[in-house]
Amino acid sequence: MNWQNLALPFVTAITVASLQAQTPDASPSASPGWKHHGRGHHAWMWRKLNLTDSQKQQIRTIWQNNRKKPEFRSALATMLQARQKVQADVKANQAVPSNDASALGAAEAQLAVLRAQQENEIKAVLTPEQLQTWNDSQAKREGFLQKRIEKLTSQPNS
Repeated sequence: MNWQNLALPFVTAITVASLQAQTPDASPSASPGWKHHGRGHHAWMWRKLNLTDSQKQQIRTIWQNNRKKPEFRSALATMLQARQKVQADVKANQAVPSNDASALGAAEAQLAVLRAQQENEIKAVLTPEQLQTWNDSQAKREGFLQKRIEKLTSQPNS
């Protein structure tokens, strides 16, 4: 009987802890911006464009179709493998061989081309007003990027 008196609080504590672990974290420390980083980190842009349900579905279809294309999957896998190789060299405190760095650059360039093609498919779905909003946002982004480049190149090396 004595072990039952000890087991009951222990089982109760485990049950409560497991239930608490299952509840979503509503605290301010939970970062909703990083929850679905791969998806939705451009969600503000899609809201800004005020897409219709039909446009949203067309864009989802473009994304899904591009993800299924062998050339996209191959380019992504190649880029990830090349990045992994370079990171392994860096982690081992070894000099990164130039062929590894070149392979990573080429893989990233190929992926950028495929993503630009996907972006063009998406822009074809937009109305002229939405396309103007898109272009304005891209111009603003390019301006920020250019300012950053100028700042980095104008400062003397420390």
